[in-house]
Amino acid sequence: MQKIKLTQGQVDTIEGIKNKMDGWIVQEHKRLNGLALEDFSKCLLVPDSYEVIPQFKLGEWVVNLNTGEIGQVEAFKNVNGALGNSERIVVNSIINYPDSLRHATPEEIQQEKKRRFWDKLGRDVDEYKTGDIVFNESTKQIYRVARNGLIPAKIVSFKLICPVEQRLDK
Repeated sequence: MQKIKLTQGQVDTIEGIKNKMDGWIVQEHKRLNGLALEDFSKCLLVPDSYEVIPQFKLGEWVVNLNTGEIGQVEAFKNVNGALGNSERIVVNSIINYPDSLRHATPEEIQQEKKRRFWDKLGRDVDEYKTGDIVFNESTKQIYRVARNGLIPAKIVSFKLICPVEQRLDK
């Protein structure tokens, strides 16, 4: 049997109803409006039938399930909608529904940080230019990139120390 995924707010409301069992008050229990009646009944009557959807925190890395974009949680906003107030999450200056996001994996975070590093330089990822200073992590030596940005080794072993545009000896 697959567990029903609920937000912490929905869990709190269901647990409150379980404890009181005095009915569904629309305004007070508006968090449950998107929950199917069958799932609601199952949560009330079947022990251990649901799990809580992980909540997001400020600064956490998330992936937008619709666009694939990766970013950090910047803020939380309460939005008045047709079903009442609901929380939205701001990522990359865009307001998102919580269920359209998931936590990013460590690999996705690492790739996004690398992409942002190169993007600040106005370059593609691992785009080295003639005159860049790089560190070869395999040999533990520092090199100056020569001839059209070509590096005669695996790029994964190199780390950019100083882009040519920021060198002070030019």
